[in-house]
Amino acid sequence: MSANHVKFPTATSTWGNEERDAIIRVLDSGRMTMGEKTEEFEEAYAKYIGSRYCVAVNSGSSANLLMVAAYTLLNGPGTVIVPSIAWATSYSPFQQYGWDLEFVDIDRETLNYNVHDLNAAHNDGDLILAVNLLGNPNEFDRFPDETILEDNCESMGAEYFGKKCGSFGLMGSHSTYFAHHMCTMEGGMITTDDKFLYEMLVSLRSHGWTRHFKPGNLHGVVPEKFTFIYPGYNVRPTDMQCAIGLEQLKKLPAFVKQRHENQESFREYAKKRGWKTQKEPHGGYSSSFGCALFTETYEELTELKKKFDETGIDYRPVMSGDFTNSPSIKYYNYSTYGDLPNTAWVEDHGIFVGNHHTKVDWSILD
Repeated sequence: MSANHVKFPTATSTWGNEERDAIIRVLDSGRMTMGEKTEEFEEAYAKYIGSRYCVAVNSGSSANLLMVAAYTLLNGPGTVIVPSIAWATSYSPFQQYGWDLEFVDIDRETLNYNVHDLNAAHNDGDLILAVNLLGNPNEFDRFPDETILEDNCESMGAEYFGKKCGSFGLMGSHSTYFAHHMCTMEGGMITTDDKFLYEMLVSLRSHGWTRHFKPGNLHGVVPEKFTFIYPGYNVRPTDMQCAIGLEQLKKLPAFVKQRHENQESFREYAKKRGWKTQKEPHGGYSSSFGCALFTETYEELTELKKKFDETGIDYRPVMSGDFTNSPSIKYYNYSTYGDLPNTAWVEDHGIFVGNHHTKVDWSILD
């Protein structure tokens, strides 16, 4: 489908003059790489999530990478339980750091973990990756009592019993890519309450060195300013991105509220069309990244896709589908808990259409 034919895209711009002005102010300052605006944004976003610390990076995928890198360098690789549907870069850092992945089925209604299977699959000492899918929070109070890393890249603003997603795990990752709840061109963040991990993430973000710390402030040692203490990366953000983020963060509560209202009206529309939809768990508040729909049969879904292609309705698979069917799975050490029947059903019956930060009249899908 050509770009000119798209009548209803999966995402639209959330920018106004405020974001453009923020970019100009950074350009005029002469400081485009990490600086004052980066620190200001990190503090503001940590406060929004309810975490002590935030480390801004260049993408949500990099946030996942640093989160796994920090945990593995401290604890070594082992077995991590992962949901069978997520995004590729939710999984790939574990492959790159030598983990064994155990895929667990999802729930057909929430699209997050089948919590019964999660508890049955887990063994003492397993790490758990919690992915809040399409804006929906996981049922964290039903998880095993194990360490959690939280991928919240699709669910900024979601809550579970009043607590912001991205603050339940030891670390949480977030994304500010164009299609997400707020946009900084590219961008991502890691949040944590752990000071040691925060300092480690800051070092890993910038080559694994000590440049951004005062002597004596990093893990109780007194290194030279340019000492390399970890095998790091260059996944730094720009001050322009973070200046934009500060403006977007002011608008985020209204964006999330409108997306939630759109999702509620989508459920009513979908019911008339005979489609099933994603449901919020008890105690959950979805920030609705996109609106998932499920047809009764694979043939119905095929016809619906054909119609959407013809009429200019953009749509996507429900994230990775069954990731164990991906060609890239040959590079992983993995196992599955059972046969993943709900995952197969979602893959054969479901797609999602975009949700926006402005009010949507769903009759556009007719």
